Amino acid sequence: MTRFAPPSPQMTLRVVILAVALLLPSFVAQQAEATVYAVQVGATKPLLDDGKTSKGYGVDIAGRIGFQVPIPLFDLEVEGLLGLNTYNLDGAALTQTMRAGVGLRGGANLAFYPHGFVHVSYGRQFNAAVGSPSGALVDVGLAFDLTALPYVRIGVYGAYNHLIHSESSKVGDGDGQWLSFGVQGAFVN
Repeated sequence: MTRFAPPSPQMTLRVVILAVALLLPSFVAQQAEATVYAVQVGATKPLLDDGKTSKGYGVDIAGRIGFQVPIPLFDLEVEGLLGLNTYNLDGAALTQTMRAGVGLRGGANLAFYPHGFVHVSYGRQFNAAVGSPSGALVDVGLAFDLTALPYVRIGVYGAYNHLIHSESSKVGDGDGQWLSFGVQGAFVN
C-alpha cells in the first residue's frame, strides 16, 4: 500500500494564497463601486540583520487591480498585486524578488487620499549567491494620493517588506527585508 506524505507547510501556504487570490476578488467585485487599475514605480533599500540599511539600492515595480467598496468618508479596496523588487547588498550579488498576492488598502476619501495598505503574497527571491528561497511576503505601508482629477489618482508611497522563508538562517544580512518608496498612479473606473 502506497502512503502519501502530507503537503509541506510551503505548499499549503501556496495553495491558500492562490485560493484567496482567485476567490476574494470575485466576491468583492459584486459589491464594488469601482475598479482601480494602479501601477507603482520606486526604489528599494535593503535592511541588514542589525536593523541598519545597506548602501545598495534597487527598483520596485508593481501592478495592482482592485475593487473599491465605499463606506461613508472611507474607501476600502481589495486588490491583487504582481510585483518585482530588486536590490543589491553591499558588494553582493543582485537580489530579485517576484511576488503575487492579495491585500487591502483603505483611507479617508478626501481631495487627497491618505491611506494605509497591507498585502500578503507568495514571494520568490533569485540570488546567485544564496539560491532561490520562497515563502510568504508581507508588505505594510502608507501612501498619499491626489484625487482632484476625475478617474485619476497620483501620489507617493512607502512600505516595509519582509519575505518569510524557510532558508532565512542561511541567507544572512538582508535576508528578505527591505524598504520601498516611490510614486504611484491609478485609474478609477
